[in-house]
Amino acid sequence: MVNLNAHMPVASPFIGSNLELRAFEPDDITALHDYLNHPVLAGRRYIPWDAWNEIPLSRKRTEDIYHEWAEDNRRAHFALVHRQTLKLVGHAELDWGWDPLSPSVSIVVAPSEQRKGHGSEVLRLLLAYLFEHTRAHNVSGWMADWNQPARAFALRHGFQEAGAMRRTGFRLGKFFDTIAADLLRPEWEASRRSSTRAA
Repeated sequence: MVNLNAHMPVASPFIGSNLELRAFEPDDITALHDYLNHPVLAGRRYIPWDAWNEIPLSRKRTEDIYHEWAEDNRRAHFALVHRQTLKLVGHAELDWGWDPLSPSVSIVVAPSEQRKGHGSEVLRLLLAYLFEHTRAHNVSGWMADWNQPARAFALRHGFQEAGAMRRTGFRLGKFFDTIAADLLRPEWEASRRSSTRAA
């Protein structure tokens, strides 16, 4: 008997309706350099800690970041690519550094591509991957307390603010806190069931 399932393509958890999450390639460096230096992203670029988050990046420093991401064995770094235009529209990261069962997620969308639903699509893909393909029981995110769009985005997608680290940075003449938000597996599962019933 022929196993027909053996010839069926396997759906990738990293391909959505509009975007594909893939590894970074050398050809992405120019687009990465352009949007990382956009002033709207100052302080919220989610790049390596040794890179100043608000100071413009040189082409060489952007290339260094690209190589750090390519060689990172503790985190997964994704280029967010529009499936039709093949344009790089941002980047995302999964970090298992604290606890393999409690990864953190970060998403950055290029300013020119914001308000198009890209961040929501990427978050849905990453949460589905973590909760359906790994043993993660808790997914967290971290953001500065002044980053109100990020805080609203997290809450809109079911995360709850779970605490803060006080005075973790200094911006515009005053200290700011870093807010932690998280989403538990049962909360994500309940949200999925609710969405399915609504559809």
